Amino acid sequence: MRHARDTPLPRTTTSTTPRTSPRGPGRHVASSADRRRRSGPTWSSLAPTSWPLSIGIGIAVTMATTTGLAVADGTPQPVRSAAPDTAPSGIRATPDTPDAAETKRDAAAVVAAARQAVLVDREQGASRSGARTARTAPQAAGGIVVPSDATMSGETVSLDVESAPEPPVLPGCDGYATGAGSNGYLSASEMCTLWDGKTLVRADAAVALARLNESYRATFGENMCITDGYRSYALQVSTRAAKGSLAAPPGTSNHGWGLAVDICPDSYAGSRYDWLRANAPAYGWDNPAWARPGGSKYEPWHWEFTAGVAQMG
Repeated sequence: MRHARDTPLPRTTTSTTPRTSPRGPGRHVASSADRRRRSGPTWSSLAPTSWPLSIGIGIAVTMATTTGLAVADGTPQPVRSAAPDTAPSGIRATPDTPDAAETKRDAAAVVAAARQAVLVDREQGASRSGARTARTAPQAAGGIVVPSDATMSGETVSLDVESAPEPPVLPGCDGYATGAGSNGYLSASEMCTLWDGKTLVRADAAVALARLNESYRATFGENMCITDGYRSYALQVSTRAAKGSLAAPPGTSNHGWGLAVDICPDSYAGSRYDWLRANAPAYGWDNPAWARPGGSKYEPWHWEFTAGVAQMG
């Protein structure tokens, strides 16, 4: 059996003469159907008529949305100047169309609503759920958090503070004496100068006598007047020669130890002597028994530091 493909096809001739009559439709020729327009928007209608305008609107909406979210979140935003007429990419912005203007108004409305929400939230101090949130007080540099409603305690705290030491009655004199030296030969470090600026007395005796003088001055309105204090051995010799028996033999006088003074007559006269006899012993000074009225040798001007004299024997 021969296949159809093995059968030669009849050779046909081609005419170059154009057809003048229309060709009738064959069974494999489809008739042209009428195209109907679909109702509703098409892709061509949704596509922007101007790409520069679409880019500009997109940037504006993005900036407005970002600003609105930043304002709602409370993030501070820098102040931006008006948008230039040329975008960063070099595409020149086109004038706003009604649709673009409406989109910008919507973005501005969103930003305004976000700002208003932030203001209301700050004024009411409430969270989004309506529950009041606790406001955290600023944190100090040392890391201590102080609540905003904290109050200072009214409790009184007592401190045990030592009172300030009293100023010295004799400036530069600490009242300390070691007892070193011998009669008529005391070092200057063992003695202090009295308030008159010239009379020397052993340091401990000088401080005691200065306190007595303060009480004396408060009573009589003036300092005690002193004629003699410490006497060196040489001075004892000259004094003995001048006063005779009124002065002790050199090397035996309590003046030689810096423990005796002689008071001016005006400072012990009359009632002042009675006052000294009543108050001086409280400060360690006294008019010895042998020098009092009725004693073996009356010397109301002679006063001694009793504790020191007893120490020296």
